[in-house]
Amino acid sequence: MKIIPHFSAEGLSNVYLIVDDGGNGAIVDPAHVDKEILELIESTCSSLVAILITHKHKSHTAGLGTLMKIYNPTIYAFGTEVNGYRALPFADWETKRIGEMDVKAIHVPGHSLDSLAFLIDSALFTGDTLQSGSIASTNSLVEKALLIRSIENKLMTLPESTLLYPGHGTLSKLRIEAMMNQDLLEHEADLPLI
Repeated sequence: MKIIPHFSAEGLSNVYLIVDDGGNGAIVDPAHVDKEILELIESTCSSLVAILITHKHKSHTAGLGTLMKIYNPTIYAFGTEVNGYRALPFADWETKRIGEMDVKAIHVPGHSLDSLAFLIDSALFTGDTLQSGSIASTNSLVEKALLIRSIENKLMTLPESTLLYPGHGTLSKLRIEAMMNQDLLEHEADLPLI
């Protein structure tokens, strides 16, 4: 498996092209689709078979229409629709075989109710949920508590060597986030001592 990161200036978002050993391609969070990402798809994939959506915010789905006009991929998301396109839903902790990859979805609500992280081998695609040094924005303290609980109970229990591919910012590892993520560390400091 090969993971090719692509930075989209529109929304300052990361787009990831994943190519399995059979040449099947999958895109994680198609932000603005430009000539460079199309050339990457054409030069590295025998076919684009899937689009994985971590959540429906525009900065992660703006290029969906362009990809659907050019290719015939299956869209995978938390629900059955993204931007008017039919999607195959993932349930929490469900694994689906996509091309030659086993893709596990982990539901991590808080930033949005439909937020998913996708685990493929030792690569974790987190969208906005968990980023290098921070967590996603939320609209209330209740949503922030839900997000932190989701991250701590679901993502931080994965092997610490898991590579983190966030929707924004630089790549990281779960071990680094456990030691350095300011939002998670501040939450731990707020917990009462027993």
